[in-house]
Amino acid sequence: MRFVVPALLAVLVSGTACAQPFVPTERAAIDLVRDRRTAGFTTVARTLAYAERVTGGAFRFGGYRVDYRPDVPFARVRICYRLGIDPPNCGLAYRVAVNPPHVEPADRYNGLARDLEHGPQAFLRALAREADLQRQPDVLRKVQAALEPYNPYDWR
Repeated sequence: MRFVVPALLAVLVSGTACAQPFVPTERAAIDLVRDRRTAGFTTVARTLAYAERVTGGAFRFGGYRVDYRPDVPFARVRICYRLGIDPPNCGLAYRVAVNPPHVEPADRYNGLARDLEHGPQAFLRALAREADLQRQPDVLRKVQAALEPYNPYDWR
């Protein structure tokens, strides 16, 4: 009996008996984000393609970028895009894990990711708001960006 317990413990601790890591590969993380179903009953990839088509080129999809940190059990997938006259931006972010597959917006209460999660029409309204901000003077844009977290109204 004394030899059975250490042998059983060695089998349980070995790499074959342990669960798969939670951090997905780059391709798997991107696929999970692309295929995520939003509240608008469509995928993230379809919503981005729809926004690109409907805005007539004002919104341009720029690809995906996967970031890893050694101390966290998930990967962060950033969606890069260009909107109007602003420089390219990778502001839409999702946290992705596998085993079991899990995708969630990095910041579900602020920004364009929140509106992307609410479907294509909400995302288009948010893009229109962002494009409207581009026409304002830089000083006013900075003031509005600083005050946005304190805005009690949801303009979606």
